[in-house]
Amino acid sequence: MDFKVHISTAGDITFDVHFEWDESMGVPDQKLETRLALVNLDVYVPRDEQFSHIKFSDFLAFAVKSLGQVQLPEIASVFDKTINEFHSFKDILKLYKEGIKLPDNRAMSKLKQCISWELLKELIRSDGEGFLKFPLPDVIKEDKTAWRTDEEFAREMLAGVNPVVIRRLQEFPPTSKLDPEVYGDQNSRIRWKHIEKNMNGLSIDTALKQNKLFILDYHDTLMPYLERINTTNTETYATRTLLLLQDDDTLKPLAIELSLPHPEGLKNGATSQVFIPAEHGVEGSIWQLAKAYVAVNDSRYHQLISHWLKTHAVIEPFIIAANRNLSVLHPILKLLQPHFRDTMHINAMARHILINSGGVLEVTCFPAKYSLEMSSAIYKNWAFPDQALPLDLLKRSDKKIFTLKLLSTFMIFATNDILLPFSRGMAVPDSNQPHGLRLVIEDYPFAVDGLEIWSAIKEWVCEYCLFYYHTDEMVQSDSELQSWWTEL
Repeated sequence: MDFKVHISTAGDITFDVHFEWDESMGVPDQKLETRLALVNLDVYVPRDEQFSHIKFSDFLAFAVKSLGQVQLPEIASVFDKTINEFHSFKDILKLYKEGIKLPDNRAMSKLKQCISWELLKELIRSDGEGFLKFPLPDVIKEDKTAWRTDEEFAREMLAGVNPVVIRRLQEFPPTSKLDPEVYGDQNSRIRWKHIEKNMNGLSIDTALKQNKLFILDYHDTLMPYLERINTTNTETYATRTLLLLQDDDTLKPLAIELSLPHPEGLKNGATSQVFIPAEHGVEGSIWQLAKAYVAVNDSRYHQLISHWLKTHAVIEPFIIAANRNLSVLHPILKLLQPHFRDTMHINAMARHILINSGGVLEVTCFPAKYSLEMSSAIYKNWAFPDQALPLDLLKRSDKKIFTLKLLSTFMIFATNDILLPFSRGMAVPDSNQPHGLRLVIEDYPFAVDGLEIWSAIKEWVCEYCLFYYHTDEMVQSDSELQSWWTEL
């Protein structure tokens, strides 16, 4: 058999490629993709996108450790009457304390000298570090119960694994943006009676005007999928968490709302319960459980959306379009290549091991087999211009002017309809700051450090681009650059 493929390049050059195929080689199936076996990590990516030897070894070392941390509890659960559950907090702490201790002797030292791969050097250690062991989180190094406090619960929304979702509350009670024709009444059931005693003497109007109220809201994100998610082995609630900014610039939780789809169908809205802070007795235990559901949602959203989708997946179109349209010596490609490095390869690995059907992500994340469906739906609302950190932090009424100023700085043509309905309201414009913003919460490490980094990158990129492009006309006349942006 003779196969012919007609190929067109970005430069409108066309050519044919012929393949000779013998029946002994089998019949190629055009409709079915065959997954590689788990132990086979020879996933194809173009040669210039592949890991270096050291990077690949490093990746495999952490991959083996991660898989071990998933599989070892699974194996243990086979011999356990309460599958997928911890019996006590001691069982959880064992994840950080125990491991296979390797001897520190002459034979082991000799073995390490004979092994060239950093992979095995990382796995076969003799410094007392356990084999297949979780690193101990800093928050419990000094105090094993520190995570239980309301102060730590709120702090992690600003300085934990996912400090990019919390936003300033701009109306009370919180409302839903879900279509009421499809989902019924999904507005919050949190009322003044729930939060009054913890408001430090402030009224709702005063707290809103003084930028004192904040919310961590996963209600609208989860509710459309909750009915299906809760048919799996991992169940959860849609959550809203209301917080108050205190005079010492720390947050304290005011209320947590846990919601489920109405038992008579989504069109009938949600059934919700509101829980308020308590320290002792049954109420204290229930409050800890409510915080646990919020923490689970926050952690899994980080892994699935903030990390996989918004860090790894969204950059692929930029990499592919850049390689298709920008020559290897193009200054913009040279500028971006360090940021592109290793992304395509690690994403290919992720699709094979982490986000594949039945993979690590589906096993460990509560959306289970609906994980990628949820991330795909969220991707529909992703817009490139809104990813600049200052725009992410601003409230909507301030974003339009700032957007036009920002984009003109980068010589990108701004439009009047570039803004998204979502905004976090964590900052206000301030011309006295190098990045043009003042944070409404001063002790917000992600934003404080992030804005300094963003400002440094902006300054460097502007100087670099102005070296090659002195005018807007030079940008417009660069056919490669225009082709790249058109494809994007």
